[in-house]
Amino acid sequence: MYVRKSLAGAVTVAVTGSVLAFTAGTAHAAVDADDTTFTPAATDVIGVGSDTSQNAVKRLAESYNATVAAGAPKLATYAATGGGTIALPSGAVTRPNGSGNGKKTLYGTGNNPDVDFARASNSVADPANTAEVAAGLQQFPFALDTLKLAVSNQVPSNAPATITPADMVKIYQGTVTNWSQIDPTRSGVIEPMIPQGGSGTRSFFLAQLKQANGNVDVTLGAKVMEVQEHDATPIRSNPNAIAPFSAGRAGLAGTALRLTAGFTADRALYNVVRGADLGNPTIQALFGPSGYVCSDDATDEIEAAGFKQLARAPRGVCGQSSQATPTNLVTNEPAAPVATRVTVTGVSPSAKALRITARVTGSPTPTGTVQFFDGATSLGTKPLIGGVATLSLTNRAPKAYAVRAVYTPTADSAFVASSGAGTVKVKAASAITETFAASVAKKAKAAKGVVAVKLGGTAVAPTGKVVVKKGAKTVGTGTLKAGKVTLTLQKAKVGKGKSTLRITWGGDANGFGSAKTFTITFKK
Repeated sequence: MYVRKSLAGAVTVAVTGSVLAFTAGTAHAAVDADDTTFTPAATDVIGVGSDTSQNAVKRLAESYNATVAAGAPKLATYAATGGGTIALPSGAVTRPNGSGNGKKTLYGTGNNPDVDFARASNSVADPANTAEVAAGLQQFPFALDTLKLAVSNQVPSNAPATITPADMVKIYQGTVTNWSQIDPTRSGVIEPMIPQGGSGTRSFFLAQLKQANGNVDVTLGAKVMEVQEHDATPIRSNPNAIAPFSAGRAGLAGTALRLTAGFTADRALYNVVRGADLGNPTIQALFGPSGYVCSDDATDEIEAAGFKQLARAPRGVCGQSSQATPTNLVTNEPAAPVATRVTVTGVSPSAKALRITARVTGSPTPTGTVQFFDGATSLGTKPLIGGVATLSLTNRAPKAYAVRAVYTPTADSAFVASSGAGTVKVKAASAITETFAASVAKKAKAAKGVVAVKLGGTAVAPTGKVVVKKGAKTVGTGTLKAGKVTLTLQKAKVGKGKSTLRITWGGDANGFGSAKTFTITFKK
């Protein structure tokens, strides 16, 4: 077994309200179906406690034990009910019934060194559990359960199909005692039931009653009967019975129960350990974030018991030990697939440079990465930010590129992988040449010359217009053909004497614009 630390303190359970009548459940054999079938050794990991998760943990134990090497610690678990004592390595003990009683075996006067963990359906952070927090108990959340109200499905129940949280409060306060007070078409004296003391379901349900009552504690009515939690026996043959019930546990009861609409409350299920055992490798290998209980191998076992496995980090909190009640109850249940679409665009911000943008659309906005390809050659991978991935490249040959962008979603997300393609161009730098004579004869009224524009690194001929200006005045213009144009500059426009002229080309789809300054003299 593990290093034990005896901690003083015990939980005092106080129930507000009248004295409750106790109704015993069915008589059970000395061994419960959810008990471990082997005799555990001192080196094994032994658990007791909550009835809610006992079937799930039994299934997990059987599948886990099938994977461990001979002589390695095994996982042992004992049901909350079943009658008689349970045989632990140091001797037989009374079977702990419920979350609270299971956790009491981990500290204080009830501390039992043979017990390594307690199954629990309520958090150590619950207001009634201050002693558990003080004792240093730590909980590993692993599954999602939903609490509802159960009535008979074996005989016709007098309960309506829907019971609102407000009606639930009135039933358990005792201010509503007949079904006709909720639905005039029905009748029958309501028999409200609540789990036994020490039950995690009981404390969780009382907290839900308080919340539905404007955050004021509900004093239980005199007719509320105490029963064994999740025992269908007192409900299934009683048309007036009603009790809080785990939806997962109700599923194991077959068709005996009907879960009403209206009230519903999600909660985590836990395996609770002593704080001193958090660093134990075997405990972490079982219950931790990377442990067996949070692994893919455990998913089917948890679902077979009627629950949903909590998601692992970064999406969820499965296996993250703490003393706080988790608010993130995201499960490993696959979300509906989110279709995505990739569009690719690109610009050449400067000569031989390229900025490629892949926009991935979907609802919600997709997350993940995009890898860019030129044919089979990877150009690089970039993260999506706001649904957009951008890749900047330099020193690329001026030409058109057929770029493909492949979107890979974030791991464990619902986004569907996709890809898209687009043609993008790298533009070239340009240079202008001209053949105008520097000096024109005195009698000449015009000067003829050829303006040529050439793109660097490509044989593609530029297109578009060239403009010749003297200051702000346009003195010549022409359209390129095969990268050249012949222009005639008029002496009347340019003026006599020496003039400084500027030729500009504004660029096209293949190249950036450029300019050239030259001088020409029309002799006076």
